[in-house]
Amino acid sequence: MVHKEFGDIFKRFIQIPILKNTFAEHFYQAFQFLPGHALERNSNHLVLRYKVPQEIMNMNGSVHGGALATILDCATTIAILRGDRNLSRTVSIELGLSFISPAKLNDQLIVHAVCQKVGKNVAYSVCDIYEESGMKLVTTGRHIKAVLPGTFFDSDFKKIS
Repeated sequence: MVHKEFGDIFKRFIQIPILKNTFAEHFYQAFQFLPGHALERNSNHLVLRYKVPQEIMNMNGSVHGGALATILDCATTIAILRGDRNLSRTVSIELGLSFISPAKLNDQLIVHAVCQKVGKNVAYSVCDIYEESGMKLVTTGRHIKAVLPGTFFDSDFKKIS
């Protein structure tokens, strides 16, 4: 099930207090939601745009692999949220990626995340990250998450200890 007003859910999600001052906050805040993009083949697909800043570059002049892993993690988390009628909290249990080609400073990246399935206990997703101007594949990966009780929007949401 896809939420009809997912744009509003996306805006609420990236503003939840628990994200404040976290490593991932920058990525969530920098994502541009692109509803209706050609890659959005059905309601389980999510397309985002992200402009590469200096802060995530490595010493070789390309985007750091850890930053690409974080982009994939954040995008698939949002895709799972979009595909989950319960808006459940989730936590990573497996994240795997392949780096295909480098992304450079100021590149516009297109992030295409797909929620494959949300079950009672586990959610599955995949993601491809492209350099937008030539749609050259930069990174591809998969993300498996445990589904937790409650939602990201619960007023009593607490960090996992």
